[in-house]
Amino acid sequence: MQARLLNKVIFFCFFYLGLTQFAYSQIDRKQIHLADSLFKSNRLLEAERIYLRNLNPNLSEFENIQFKLAYIAKVKNDWVSELYRLSSIHAKQNTPTIANRLAEIGEKQQLDGYAVSLIDQIEWIYFSIFPYLMGILLLLGVYAIAILFRKFLRKRRIPQSQLFFIAAYLLFLGLFTNLPGLLRFGIITQEKAYLRDYASSAAPVKQILKKGNRVNYWFAQDIWVTCIVNGEVGYIKASDYSAIN
Repeated sequence: MQARLLNKVIFFCFFYLGLTQFAYSQIDRKQIHLADSLFKSNRLLEAERIYLRNLNPNLSEFENIQFKLAYIAKVKNDWVSELYRLSSIHAKQNTPTIANRLAEIGEKQQLDGYAVSLIDQIEWIYFSIFPYLMGILLLLGVYAIAILFRKFLRKRRIPQSQLFFIAAYLLFLGLFTNLPGLLRFGIITQEKAYLRDYASSAAPVKQILKKGNRVNYWFAQDIWVTCIVNGEVGYIKASDYSAIN
């Protein structure tokens, strides 16, 4: 009897959570639909307020909303916000259109880190061939695993070199799949930031970074972040920048 009652309670809890999540999703989509209508009517400031209230990375419309917010920022001549919005998309889906717009803003504002680079061109190739190449690589991986599994079923000896090869191959696939995510970017949000030789306010200044400059960062150490700017490795304060991804 107690077990039955417990099952009913658990079922009710899951049902309630699912229902509330569905309702929340519906409310979000209604708000977004309203913002889209305002955006099309050129009532951009009203649309912006709704988009910002419903800016959730888990929504399928997230990237589309970021594009619209970037456009609104461009109309408002808020180039820092436009840089941030476009850079957040650029970090996940690098395209020539976004990269060239970022380079245009960077050149106009005399900022570092936005010129179209060799890395950008490699990423364009990566994203254009990724679905096809990934399919081929996965098929090869499945084929190799199937051969080893067949040997295992037949109780045949599997050389360690083959196991090592499969492990290395799967590691390569993981790195290849997450290649863009390994490059982490941030934008300087203060009027002035200092790239220092080591993690201390007393350290020598290697570069003075302007508001809007883009940096590649790796990891944080207390209030300091290790990053690379124009080929130089140094430290900036975590409060001086906003992470893009």
